[in-house]
Amino acid sequence: MEQTIWNAVKGKQRFSFTELKERTGLNFTELFSWVEQSVLNGKISLSVSVNAEANYAHQSRDEYLYTRFMDLVTIHFAEDRSIRFYASKLRISPKYLSTVMKNVCGKTPSLLIKEKVMDEIKYRLCCTQESIKEIAYGLNFPNLSFFGKYFKAETGLSPSTYRTIHAKQKNDNQQNSTR
Repeated sequence: MEQTIWNAVKGKQRFSFTELKERTGLNFTELFSWVEQSVLNGKISLSVSVNAEANYAHQSRDEYLYTRFMDLVTIHFAEDRSIRFYASKLRISPKYLSTVMKNVCGKTPSLLIKEKVMDEIKYRLCCTQESIKEIAYGLNFPNLSFFGKYFKAETGLSPSTYRTIHAKQKNDNQQNSTR
């Protein structure tokens, strides 16, 4: 099955789940199982987009820029969080990028980047065994103190407190589901 999938993508970096399903002829369950195992084994990375099946040709320029911006944030959020970086990748000015993001989703580029960073931090705190220091440096924070202040400003909790609370909730949920 794995060889069938690799033959279907033929070096293509990005493709939709529907496209992969059509090219391989595999059913949803088989394909989803392979994707799950490949992600867990680190063979592939998965990016999820709302309305990913929508054709770019049917999007307005602003919607297209929003989609491209969010794709870039997904790829580069750990290395660069500046609006100027993303605007240059899109070949537009930072001011225009801000205007487009506010028009399309009502949020600033900075807020969208921060939301992605916070989602990743929360995921790593709850779902990995990485130390807080490893998470901070893995996401290119200059030091542990800045990382802690950044996280606390957004959540009101220190990273270690957040991890402890969510570990307890996860254990409680697991115990409740086995009853």
